[in-house]
Amino acid sequence: MITNPRAGRGAHRVVLLCGFAFLLAACVADGQQSGGAEEVVATTQPRHATYNCGEDGAISVENRSSSVRLVEAEGDSYELPASPPTQTSRYGEGGLALVVEGREALWMKAGSEPLTCVR
Repeated sequence: MITNPRAGRGAHRVVLLCGFAFLLAACVADGQQSGGAEEVVATTQPRHATYNCGEDGAISVENRSSSVRLVEAEGDSYELPASPPTQTSRYGEGGLALVVEGREALWMKAGSEPLTCVR
């Protein structure tokens, strides 16, 4: 059987282009301004908030605009910069990440199960 060494390359290119288009669309959506006052109020995070993580305790978050200070129930604290720097809902560095959306916070630490916490 003779095979064409170029066979399948087109499919790989399509997958790569679709992935790139998806990432680009996500970046554009993040940079858009909110359309209404109700949306702005819903996404604005308080300066200090405590999020209940169920059986895993709670986390306290101090919003400092370009970074957050997160304190776990055990007392461990972390300074997390906005990621990317223009973000106001995603923070992270190294193996740590916090995503805040509305009244929910997703707290992720490398080696641990992600926690969904509610304000």
